[in-house]
Amino acid sequence: MNRNLKQYIRYNRDALLNSQKQMKDIFEIMFRQGENILCEGHDGFRVYRYTYAQMHSRICKTAAGLYEKLGAKGAYIALELDNSPEWIMGFWGILMSGNKPYLVNLRYPKSLSDGILKTLNIRYSLCTGETGLEAEALDIRALEKSTGTVPETVFADEIAFSSSATSMNEVICFYTGAQVSAQILNFQGIVRECPRIAKHYKGELKQLAFLPFYHVFGLFAVYFWFTFFGRTLVFLKDYSADTILKTVRRHRVTHIFAVPMLWHTVEKQLLATVREQGKEEKLQKGLALMTRLQNSFPGIGPEIAKWVLREVTGQLFGPSVLFCINGGSYLRDSAMALFNGLGYCMHNGYGMSEIGITSVELRKQPRHRNLNSIGHPFDTVQYRLDEQGCLLVKSDFLCTRKLVGGVEHPTPEWFATGDLMHEQDGHYFIHGRQSDVVIGENGENINPDTVESLFLVGKAKMLCVLGLPGQNGQELSMVVQLSPYSSESTICAIREEVYGVNATLPTATSIRKFYFTTDDLAPPTAVKVSRKQLLTKINVGQVTLTPFAQMRSAEGSDDNSPLMLQVRSIIAKVLELPIEQVTPTSHIFFDLGGTSIQYFSILTALAEHFSLSDYDKNDTYRYTPKEICQYIESRL
Repeated sequence: MNRNLKQYIRYNRDALLNSQKQMKDIFEIMFRQGENILCEGHDGFRVYRYTYAQMHSRICKTAAGLYEKLGAKGAYIALELDNSPEWIMGFWGILMSGNKPYLVNLRYPKSLSDGILKTLNIRYSLCTGETGLEAEALDIRALEKSTGTVPETVFADEIAFSSSATSMNEVICFYTGAQVSAQILNFQGIVRECPRIAKHYKGELKQLAFLPFYHVFGLFAVYFWFTFFGRTLVFLKDYSADTILKTVRRHRVTHIFAVPMLWHTVEKQLLATVREQGKEEKLQKGLALMTRLQNSFPGIGPEIAKWVLREVTGQLFGPSVLFCINGGSYLRDSAMALFNGLGYCMHNGYGMSEIGITSVELRKQPRHRNLNSIGHPFDTVQYRLDEQGCLLVKSDFLCTRKLVGGVEHPTPEWFATGDLMHEQDGHYFIHGRQSDVVIGENGENINPDTVESLFLVGKAKMLCVLGLPGQNGQELSMVVQLSPYSSESTICAIREEVYGVNATLPTATSIRKFYFTTDDLAPPTAVKVSRKQLLTKINVGQVTLTPFAQMRSAEGSDDNSPLMLQVRSIIAKVLELPIEQVTPTSHIFFDLGGTSIQYFSILTALAEHFSLSDYDKNDTYRYTPKEICQYIESRL
C-alpha cells in the first residue's frame, strides 16, 4: 500500500522502535514496501527503474552468491562501488551473507585504501569487473546469478567506513544497527519541525544520489533517511554540472543534498551567464523581491519564486526541487542567498564520520537560513563549546569505536569535533576548522574559510585560501587553479578581480601571497579541497605554484595560446589539413572547405577533448578557431 511519507514515518518508526534495532531489522522494514520505486536513473541509453521488491530479489541473490563462496565468516569485505543499484545490492548482500561491509572511499589514494584493507584484514573486494585494490575481486554481476539461499540467522550487524581523510591519516569508524537506527529515527523530529522536507512534487519524492554513500552525509542523510521510508533515489550517469542539471529536470528530483563544491559551481556558472546577458542587476532585484515574499509567505513563497524567476530556474533545476541541504564545509553567503531566493529552500546541515548527522538549520524563512547557521542539535543530541570555542557533541549514535592508524580509540562521552563555532539563540554558526586557522602577523586567528568565501572568481577553475610558510611564519595565501588553456586576458582578469576584492578587506585578514597553478587542487570528484592534502602536494612538488606577477600564458598571445593551438590541431586533424593552413580566423566552410559532416565531427571532438558535454548541441554555432576558443574559454 503506497502510504504518504508522514504515514510511512509513523508506520516504519513504530516498527523500528519495537524491534531489536539491528541491521537485519532495518533491512526488513525498509524493503516491505515492495511496490515503491527504490531507484532510477539514465545509463546513457535508457531510463531504468527498480522497485523495492526487485532490489530485494537482487540483494538476496547477491547474498547467496557471497555465502556460497565465502560462508558467514563475519569478515569485512570491501564494497568498491560508486552510487548505483549495485552499491545497494552489495551493501545489503554482504550483511545478509553474514559478513560486514567496509565502504571504500573511491576518492582515496590507492596506498591509503590498501592500508585500510590490511588493517581490517580484508581479502575480498566486491566490485564490477576488476578491483583497483590489493584484494581478490568479487564481481557482483556474477554473484547475482546465484540460485542458493542464506540462513536468516547469519545477518551481520556492523558496518565500517572512513573519515573524509583531510589529514590523509587512516581513520575507520564502526557503526552497528543501534546507531544507524538512532540516526534514522531523528527524521521524525526533522519532519515535525520542518514539514517541507516531506513534501512531494506531483505525488513523488525523489532524492538525488549525488553524495557518495561511502561518505557519512551520503550514507545517513541521503540513503538511510529516504529509503527507510520508501522514497526514490535518482542516480547520476556522471558528475558533470551539465549532467546534474539535466538529471534533476528529467527525473523531477525534489531533494538535493550536496557539498559547497556543487552549489558554488552552479552559482558561478549562473552568474557568468547573466553577466554575459547583461541581466545581473535584474536577477539581484528579483532575488531580493522573492526573498521578501518567502519571508512573508514561507509556505507558498518558494513555488511562486520558482515561477516568477522561471527564466533562471528553468535553466537550473526546474520547478520540482523543494528542499536542499548543504553540508561538509562552509557555503558562501551569496550562494545561500541565491538558492533560497530562487525558491529552492537551502538549509545547512552538520555532521562528521564519528558522530553522524547531528543538526540541520530547519527554520522556514530564508531570512533565518541566509544567516548560514547549522541549526540546533537534534532531540537526541547535545552540543556545548569548550574554552576555545570548539564544538563538543554527545549523542546515542556516535560511532561504537574508531581505529586511527590501526590503533583502537574508544568513543568518548563528549566528542571533540575540532570545529570552531559560536552559539546565538540556540543556533550554532561555524567559523572553521581549528586545524586550518592561520595565525596572522599580529597574533590574530584568521579563518581561511571566511576569507575564501568572499572571492567568487568566475574564470578560475578552483581556488583555496590557506596558510603557507613565509618569512614571518605562516602567511595567508591564495592558490588559484587555472585551465592549462587559459589566455593572457583570462589571467589578467582573474588577477584584477582578486586584487580588487582583497583591497576591500581589513589589513589583519587580507591575503598576503597569491599563486597560480594548472595542477589540480583536489580530485575532480572531491567533496572539498583538503588544505592539509594541498599543503602536502605543494611540499612534494605535485602542485607547482607560480606567483601572480610571474604568470603568463604559454606564448603571451591569444592567437598562439595553448588553447588556440589545441583547437587548430583538432580542426586540422578532422579536415586532414596541415595545422599551418588553419589560422585563428580561418572559416571552417569558406576558407578550409569543410563539409557539414566534418563540422559536426569537429564539434564532437572539441566536446570530448574539453569535457563540454553540450558543445555539439549548442544553438549558436562558431566557425573560426578564434570564435571557438572564445566560447570554450568561457566554459573552462
